[in-house]
Amino acid sequence: MPGPKSGVELSRLRELVYPGTSHHLAPFVIESKQRHFVTDIDGNTFVDLVSSSASVPLGAGRSDFIDPMVETLRRIGNEDSHGVASTEMLPLAEKLLAITPGSLTRLDLGLNGTEAVETAVKMMRRATGRPIVIGFLGGYHGETSLTSALGAEENEISRGIRALSAGFAHVPYPNPYRSPFGPPRPGGSGDSTIDYLRDHLLFHAIDPGEVAGVLIEPILGSGGCVAPSDAFWKALTGLCDEFGWLLAVDEVKTGFGRSGHMFAVERWGIEPDLMCLGKAMGGGVAPIAAVLGTERAMGGYDDVPTGSTWSWLPWACAASIATIEAFEREPVLENVRELERVGELKLGELADRFEQIGEARAVGGFQALEFVRDRASKERDPELQQLVGRRAVELGILTDSSSTSLNIQPSLAMPPEQYAACLDRIGTAVERAVTELGR
Repeated sequence: MPGPKSGVELSRLRELVYPGTSHHLAPFVIESKQRHFVTDIDGNTFVDLVSSSASVPLGAGRSDFIDPMVETLRRIGNEDSHGVASTEMLPLAEKLLAITPGSLTRLDLGLNGTEAVETAVKMMRRATGRPIVIGFLGGYHGETSLTSALGAEENEISRGIRALSAGFAHVPYPNPYRSPFGPPRPGGSGDSTIDYLRDHLLFHAIDPGEVAGVLIEPILGSGGCVAPSDAFWKALTGLCDEFGWLLAVDEVKTGFGRSGHMFAVERWGIEPDLMCLGKAMGGGVAPIAAVLGTERAMGGYDDVPTGSTWSWLPWACAASIATIEAFEREPVLENVRELERVGELKLGELADRFEQIGEARAVGGFQALEFVRDRASKERDPELQQLVGRRAVELGILTDSSSTSLNIQPSLAMPPEQYAACLDRIGTAVERAVTELGR
């Protein structure tokens, strides 16, 4: 890898495209995608366990998504849905509000997840009249100045360009594997992250009456497929209730079945004040996003500028409607839960076999292996992680090794037996990489 044709095109791209993009491209050039298979211009075929950063939920090339999109494009073309409604707009709005938590009664339009998060932050501040939004270290909400300041993701992504921004405060993401805290204190909230937030941040740095709310990924996506504990959610929602904070959840990556539920908050029975959607909302064939909110969060004002010209184009709405209908008629969520079972078994076996794997995780279609130099210190091993990703590509398996873990995001419609075979190949990739580095 790359093959000769891909090598020529990639070399030319590196001469033309910004190095931060071109130097991180996979070692092949795609010719076609169908379901969860990718074919490159040299004739190599791969199994796609990335799903275009989880934005292609049910596999590529689905005519039941593409046909209504094309028909609407031919019939209407493009239209700014902030200025003129199309026939697809109301049906999509109604479907979204019908399938999301009952607390959500309003929505607004977006083009992508980053835009949805920025809109949610505006609404949190406008609805409460308070300036501060609390985010969680390691979260990923986008790469604009605002969204990178909110998430404070790892420095590798934002080194040299992200400044500490007024209006945001941060606490560590409630990662059970990498929490910097000890057990919850006696008489506290029941969760050490929330104890830190209450006992230290609110005591020393921030007046809770100046906090509009918190924004969090219900499951840490790009940061390693991490799910918080039940105790965390109980403590967080209690804190929001106590101080009148809005709870905003970034379901851009977790939404539309990826967690094993239609939306990840359903795993814990959470009723958020704001929910950001994107990525999979367009079925992998159209860009579209949304912000949904309660009456308190979105119903009492009309002066917040939102979205962009290309938000909710009619043909993107048609693709999103078709995506929701696929979830209504197909046993997608049942399949995701079976993929989770397969991942727990296969990745767990790898963690038992290789001491270089600090933790194996499987939360629905969010799965990951976290590589460490030493299990006791939990020092990360990015060199091994990257090499496992490369060796997996050579074995025909596409994974995401660009973040804190080797992230695995299969098509939610992938047959579990095929997925199990892919994880066996990842096991071979781990074995080869460990041997090659002499770990």
